Order: sequence, then C-alpha cells, then structure tokens
Amino acid sequence: MKKKVLVLTLVFFMLLLVPACKKKAPGQISSEAMLAMVPEGPSMLIAFNFQQFAALDLFDKMIKDDWQKNAKAGKAFKNYGDFVQQTGIDLQKDVFAVVGAMYGGVDSENQEMVGIVNMKYDADKLLAVLKKNQALTAEEKYRDRNIYTLKNEDSAKDTRLAFLNKTNIVIGSQLQVRKTIDLSLDKGKNVLQTASLMKYVDKLDKKSMFWLAIGTIPEKMKSAPSGGLMPMDLSKAEAFTAFMDYKNKNFSGEFRLISYNEEGNKQIADMLNGLKSLGAMGSAKEPELAQLLNSIQLSSATDHIKLTFSLSEELMNKLGAKAKAATMVPPAGPIQPDQFPVE
Repeated sequence: MKKKVLVLTLVFFMLLLVPACKKKAPGQISSEAMLAMVPEGPSMLIAFNFQQFAALDLFDKMIKDDWQKNAKAGKAFKNYGDFVQQTGIDLQKDVFAVVGAMYGGVDSENQEMVGIVNMKYDADKLLAVLKKNQALTAEEKYRDRNIYTLKNEDSAKDTRLAFLNKTNIVIGSQLQVRKTIDLSLDKGKNVLQTASLMKYVDKLDKKSMFWLAIGTIPEKMKSAPSGGLMPMDLSKAEAFTAFMDYKNKNFSGEFRLISYNEEGNKQIADMLNGLKSLGAMGSAKEPELAQLLNSIQLSSATDHIKLTFSLSEELMNKLGAKAKAATMVPPAGPIQPDQFPVE
C-alpha cells in the first residue's frame, strides 16, 4: 500500500512539472528577456506573453469567428485559414511574445513607437504577401538590414518594419527601428539602462500574460483641481503600472498609481470605494454587475493607490455578451399607417 501511495505521489508531481518544463520552440524567449532588445529612454513599456493570450477562448473567437467583421483583414484574406496559408503564420502557435515601447509623453503629439515580436516566421513568404497586397511603399538599407516602409492610411507618420533575425521582427518609427537594429549588432544602449522606468518595471510580475509600466504622468492630470464633490489630488503622482494573468479560467491582476501622498491616496481610495458601494446597492437586478464589483478591491498606502481584481472567464464572457447586446440597435420596422400625419 505504501509503495502504491509513493508511486501515485511521484506521478502527481510529474504531472505538475510537465507544463513548467514544456519545451520551448527554437528562438523562443520571454517578454522579460526581450527588454534587452528595446532602445533606451521610453516613457512606457508594454508586454504580452502571447502564448497565454492566444490560448484564451476570446482570442480564438476574435481571429476566427469575427474575422470577416474586420474590413481590412477580410479584403486581404478570405478567412483565418487563408491568412495562415498565405503568411505561414498561425497566431496561436507561432507568436511567442510581444514587447512595445513609447517614446515621448503620454499626451505628446510627437510620440515614437517601437514593437518587437518574437515569433516563428518565413521572411520571404511574409514579404511576398505584403507586396501582393501593396502594403510596402519603400525600402532602405541600414547597416546590414533592409527596412521596409509600410503603407499606413490611418496615420500621418510612416511605419517601418525590419527582420532582426530568424525569430524577431521589429516595427515602429524610423529612428527607433534603427536603434533596435543597432542593439541587435551590440551597439547602443537598451531600456535596461533607463533607471527612471526600470525601477517600476523591476517590481512587476513579468511572467504574467500582460504587463505595463508608464514612467511619467501628464502634467494636465497632475495639476487638475483637487477639490469639488469628487476630490482627486494627483499632484504627486509619478507613475502607473499594471499586470494581468490568466490561470485556471480566471483573470487576476493589479492596477497601481504611484503617488507619494498618503492623505491624498486615502482620499481617492475612500471615494472609489464609496462609488463601488453605491454601485453594489443598485445591482440587485444585475447579478453579473454585483459579482464584478465584489471581485474588485481598492486600497491605498503612503506611496500608491491600488486596485486588484480576480474575475472568472465565465463572468467576463457574460459581461461581454451584455455589453455587445446593449450596443446593438434593433432594425427599424415598417412604417405603420397611423405614423403618417393626418391632413
């Protein structure tokens, strides 16, 4: 009997270890490791561990069932299967991690962006699809790489794309794409040397599905009046961080405003908790809303205001379905005789 118990225990622990020891694809790296590829000096960093994101039912529905609702995607590809066939990329299997950075203030009109995607891809096949759909407008040589200009009808600024190596693609503004290429050749400095932002990034759970750090708060927000019915003193706010994870069909995470203002932080947290209580009182006929409010916790400390949450995927789907139904406009019916004006 003892031997059977020992064997069962060993089997149980082996089953627990299997997911953790899952073999990585060649060239696959984490979003945390990708930070060394991001140029120095951004005001914001955002990252997705894309394999976790792609495993969501929501993502599966978005790329398959909702494909035709995207006018641009529907024009270039018949459906998701056609996209995979033409590009050679299955978003659910071949994209591993994504890291993005923004340079310039959150409210600046002259922001620069860069995004790096760690993925399995065939550069020739991808270029052929881009050329076929007339998505490339120019090509230039920088060091030993080709930089392609992407057609972007929705922006006045050009977007550049380059293949860093066999498993990493960079896309963004010209300057930041060039700096990313420099880093791939061991030239220049990366974001790990930007202490003003990394002091916030270092405290985040970077193994989570999604994380974000903003190192500066717009002056307009900080200087907003702090009095009135809803007092919010953000004069000492200096950063914002967030992360979200998905495990066992449950979303959990945190939003944190870094502000060294203990009294002001408590005032804001108390106000938000008051609004939460009012919402709970009015949710008797809305059980999903009540569950949502009960899943949110608000607190404050000497250096921050924090919101934590834990939401089931089932609840998220119900709320999503309700929101979608609320935005649908019923079709207009035929005009009835009594609707015409009487002469």
